[in-house]
Amino acid sequence: MGRREISVYTKFDDNQENYKIMAIIYKDVIKYIDLTNNKMIIDMNNDIITRENMEYKFDIDLQKNMINIYAKKLKKQFNKKIDTLLVDKNNREYLVRYRLLDDDMINEYFVKFKN
Repeated sequence: MGRREISVYTKFDDNQENYKIMAIIYKDVIKYIDLTNNKMIIDMNNDIITRENMEYKFDIDLQKNMINIYAKKLKKQFNKKIDTLLVDKNNREYLVRYRLLDDDMINEYFVKFKN
């Protein structure tokens, strides 16, 4: 387990962010808190991205082509289908693109590790 600086680019719901941040990386799992206080967990082995804040928890499963959304205050769970367009990973980068089938919108998540 170690702390490393990562560069993150996200495009979710037409909102784009690009920043550098310290993350904990252990056995192909990246954990960090993003600029809007979302707890992010990226499991590169299983291609699952978890994004959690005070109101919601999103589990994006790129192998099953599903997003599970849990609304905490309502205690309700919703599932959305996605079309995984790209998963590209190596020892220094992780790039994901998927399309939301209901909204016909393409989202992107890219992480680059520093040496």
